[in-house]
Amino acid sequence: MKIRIDEQVYEGTATEILEQLRLETFDPAEFPDTESYLWQLRSNFIQATDLECDLPEGGLETQARAMFANLAKFGALEVLADG
Repeated sequence: MKIRIDEQVYEGTATEILEQLRLETFDPAEFPDTESYLWQLRSNFIQATDLECDLPEGGLETQARAMFANLAKFGALEVLADG
């Protein structure tokens, strides 16, 4: 997977990209793991858009891909490659 947020490009699995983003937060210790960061992104998305953000059952990779798809729909990032 490859995404762009502003001018920064991230590559890897959706989980790896999510972890890169977690480590770039102001205080990565606030989110002890990648899953907690995903749920914070989801919460922020809901607050910003007033829309639900259902994530599918399954592992973190599946949920991270769905989160990136939701963010892309609203222009928060661009998915450059999904393979």
